[in-house]
Amino acid sequence: MLVRVGTCKNCIETDSCQSAEAAASETGNKVISNTIEILWDGEVALVVHKPAGIATQAADGIDSLETRLRYQLADRIDYLAFPHRLDRPVSGVVLVATRKRAAKLLSEQFASRKVGKLYLATVTGKVSPQLLGNWVDHLRKVAGKSHAEIVAPTDSGARLAETHAQLRRYDSSTDRSLLELAPLTGRMHQLRVQTAHRGHPIVGDWQYGGIQLSDAAIIPPEQGLETSDPAQSGHLTKSPVPESTVSESVVSGTPAHRPPRRILLQAHKITFHDPRNGVQQTVTASDEPDQSV
Repeated sequence: MLVRVGTCKNCIETDSCQSAEAAASETGNKVISNTIEILWDGEVALVVHKPAGIATQAADGIDSLETRLRYQLADRIDYLAFPHRLDRPVSGVVLVATRKRAAKLLSEQFASRKVGKLYLATVTGKVSPQLLGNWVDHLRKVAGKSHAEIVAPTDSGARLAETHAQLRRYDSSTDRSLLELAPLTGRMHQLRVQTAHRGHPIVGDWQYGGIQLSDAAIIPPEQGLETSDPAQSGHLTKSPVPESTVSESVVSGTPAHRPPRRILLQAHKITFHDPRNGVQQTVTASDEPDQSV
């Protein structure tokens, strides 16, 4: 069982009360204290900001966006569904349904490509104009690994991956480019693979050849890796971390069997139709990802 900090029935001081923590300690319960920022509240749906380092959904007992929201909003919701997800090391906007009908309507919008998404990616090097524009590749998941690769269109398991890329700015002092990436498809690690394939991996993403961030701790092996269960849309299963989940180009000395906790990739903006009335909504993250290394 999880206990929300600040919901002590013995007092009204929600910020300073220690009773909830004390009670949790005595009973062995875990305390949830990290508040998720709500960027848009549409009653039957929310847009929230997922921090890097936690899964969107995860097995019981593992910290996740879903777990935090369920306890943060326990007094007003009893249903949560995620029509899309972000990778654990990615931060940014996530659309969440709090009613079953809203979940169905939002899922249909994603399926029919009526949802627009814009990501900000900080990559190494100066990206030339010739590399910008429409990126069209074919990706496939590497069997038994949390890893994707670019393959020929005729290869087994190949799936079309399309992204529109623009340069927002280049910082000569760090030799990094900030890209705006608008994916038209939603393949596994799509933006991470496509940037790396063009010689500009995302900063922090050593899984695909990027430099390591100094504050990006390694994900503990007991947390496993997220894997989509095609038979249960919107749910995750957990699998042990494979001994090798990264390509040959990963920076030497980086633990090859551990994915990064934080990379400089943020889901910055999302456009969708309000499931209550069909009115188009655009929600933007409150800030850009931290550029520090």
